[in-house]
Amino acid sequence: MNRKLFVELSEVKTTVLDLAWFILTISYAYLKFNTFDFINGILGFIAVIFIHIIINFHNNYMDYKNSKDLEYRQKISTIGINRESLAVVKKWMYGLTIFPLIIGAFLVYRTGWPIMVIGVICIGIGLLYSGGPKPLNSTMFGEVVVAIAISILIPLTYSYLGLVGTGNFDSSSAIDIVIICLPNTFAIFAAQLCNNTCDIESDIKNGRHTLVYHIGKTNALSLFKASWALTFLLIPILALLQVVPYVTLLVLLLYPAIWDKFHPYLKEQVKTQTYPLVIKAVTQLVLTYIFLIAVGAIINKIMSLL
Repeated sequence: MNRKLFVELSEVKTTVLDLAWFILTISYAYLKFNTFDFINGILGFIAVIFIHIIINFHNNYMDYKNSKDLEYRQKISTIGINRESLAVVKKWMYGLTIFPLIIGAFLVYRTGWPIMVIGVICIGIGLLYSGGPKPLNSTMFGEVVVAIAISILIPLTYSYLGLVGTGNFDSSSAIDIVIICLPNTFAIFAAQLCNNTCDIESDIKNGRHTLVYHIGKTNALSLFKASWALTFLLIPILALLQVVPYVTLLVLLLYPAIWDKFHPYLKEQVKTQTYPLVIKAVTQLVLTYIFLIAVGAIINKIMSLL
């Protein structure tokens, strides 16, 4: 397998979100507890990246294997376009698992069995997204499950690893992380809706009955707009309640630019043309929100030293 195909199948660019969640968790830990276990956190971060890549391999593998549409196999699937052997893809997928297994075993030794449970749940959701007798991406629950798994479960994992050794991880801190992550959750949910509205015809041909299939394109577009409205509404609420730093209010300045990126998609749902614009908007919102939380943590740290 050449480097270009590996990058495409692993979708390695998507791991930038893993770094974003890591920064978010560190920022929260310093805002509230002024401490974070970087050894556990960095090891967890590396393990999550490998798991993310493996799951991306698995999703591409299963989507090709389970596809019923010849056009999808030949012109859309990365595996089909590159005429790569499924056996080779499978070997890479299994070969990469050795790294998170070793790191995971070490983290269980350092932090206890709960991290194993968290890991099994996260990996299970990732594999069931495109695998099993009824893959999640073929049901009406796929969009919701993916948004929660990506934007909440991963930060919770980092939070546990970074705080459990200091005695600061409890139900209260877990709830804090969930609440802080909600704007990201709604943004990623909107991105999933966008993806599935663009793919609705292809999904039907391949037997995938997503949420968009059940509620229809018109309602999906309305739900998309409602999800983004909640995203922008939650941020000032969380800032005013002092759940996140006041500086995060600056995110609202992005609203006009983000809305401009939505216009083409709301008019026409085309995977190659309007979907990338929505993804850019989601990335812009999520990364800016997390960056400003980090800025707030730095300001808080500087103020405490004065």
